[in-house]
Amino acid sequence: MSKLLPHSFERIRSGEQIQIPTFTNVAAAVAADVTPAKYPRRIIHLSAGGTGAVPCLAYSDGTNWKQIAIGANAI
Repeated sequence: MSKLLPHSFERIRSGEQIQIPTFTNVAAAVAADVTPAKYPRRIIHLSAGGTGAVPCLAYSDGTNWKQIAIGANAI
């Protein structure tokens, strides 16, 4: 008997792109009820949420959104 994979894993295996939710900043995410407590261990994209109003990613530690700076190009 083969093991059933959740639908989300099948999408990744098929090569489908992962779409990360985008918000202007953390305040906009929280206003949309996307709170770190409600979505622990999740990543969101902030289009103007980083230091100096630059794009960044944010990771939920279950209590706060932690900024992940987007830096140099990947090689």
